[in-house]
Amino acid sequence: MSYAVIHMQKLKASGVRGIENHNERLKTSRTNPDIDYEKSHLNKDLLVKDERTYYMRIKERIEELNLSKAIRKDAVVACGFICTSDRAFFEGLSQTDKDKFFQASHDFLKERYGEKNVISSKVHYDETTPHLHCYIVPVTSDNRLSAKSIFIPKELRSLQDDYPRHMRENGFDLQRGNPDSERKHLDVEEFKIKTRREEQVRENAELEHEKTVYKRDYDETKQKKEELKAYIGRLNTEGKKVVAMEEAQEQRKARISHENKTLDSENNILRNENNTLKNENSILRNEFNRLTQELVNFTQETNSKKREINTLEHQSNVLQNDIKALISGFEQGKDLKAVLKETESFWDVLESGEISSRQEMTDIQQDIISIYEACFAKHGVDLLDSLLGSLQFQIQFQRYGRNCGWDEAEAQANLSKLIGPEAAEKLRYKERDSFGR
Repeated sequence: MSYAVIHMQKLKASGVRGIENHNERLKTSRTNPDIDYEKSHLNKDLLVKDERTYYMRIKERIEELNLSKAIRKDAVVACGFICTSDRAFFEGLSQTDKDKFFQASHDFLKERYGEKNVISSKVHYDETTPHLHCYIVPVTSDNRLSAKSIFIPKELRSLQDDYPRHMRENGFDLQRGNPDSERKHLDVEEFKIKTRREEQVRENAELEHEKTVYKRDYDETKQKKEELKAYIGRLNTEGKKVVAMEEAQEQRKARISHENKTLDSENNILRNENNTLKNENSILRNEFNRLTQELVNFTQETNSKKREINTLEHQSNVLQNDIKALISGFEQGKDLKAVLKETESFWDVLESGEISSRQEMTDIQQDIISIYEACFAKHGVDLLDSLLGSLQFQIQFQRYGRNCGWDEAEAQANLSKLIGPEAAEKLRYKERDSFGR
């Protein structure tokens, strides 16, 4: 376990300047080879920055005491403390813990001897073992300047007891030095030399131990080397197989790499072709959509035309039927006119009364009936309506009936003989009014 080290040194006015030069690194030291000036920027001041020299800080603090008489030239005007531990202890601490260690040491001295009396507190990280230099003005409780009255043997022993306890309370596992040792208070340089000597002895012991361990390890290593040599011999045989396998593997890798490059190239070609096909597909899709729309439009137009054609066909059929009806009517009209004209002479003979015999009248009537029947056979019974509606026929028949003195029954019977029973039946009621008139 490491020790908590605190060392006190009394300082006269003549030594203040040298202490300041050392602590503040104002000059390069010729007697302390432990200082690495490239690390001096890591040193840390635990007091607020003060532009005054150490001498002025001490002088002004003494003046505040309002002493009744001047101090002697050889009087102790300051006491310096070194707070530290061994190098191995600090190597196990982080930088944060190191700063905490020295801050705790500074707080211990400040609370013990008065904050107003601390004129300097500097941590040196640029030497082999980090340490704190803290300087105080030795002021007694009754405001006297007297290091002798403060640092009596009892206080020095108490200092060595209380400091390790304080550090343990702040989380640092350190123990007190041997109180029965012959160590006495040394000046700073003697303390550092003795400390380095003790560290050197400890390091030598550690080196001897390491040497023993190294020799044991060397013997074990030598034995393992022989075993390793035999093992290497076995590995050489296996190694050749492995080399052959590796060479085959490299060849496979090269072939696969070449195939991958070929596949990448083909993949790029396929990707480009795919993009081209996508573009063409997009064009075809647009063209298909356009043609589909045109087909829809054409279908709609075709359906419209079909409806128009159906309408026109219907109209054409109607017209054709009308034309046929007109032609039929025209033919009927021509035949009816011809019938009336052909029978006109027979009616004239009947109406003249020049017929000498009943047989002759019957023959004439029979001729008229034959003409009418021939016309009916050609055009059907529908022609009867046209004939009966003919004004000429009615006039001829009425004149003939009046001349003959027929009554309605006789006229109906004679008409039946003349044009047939069916036609006479149709004309019955039409002729009734004519005979009445």
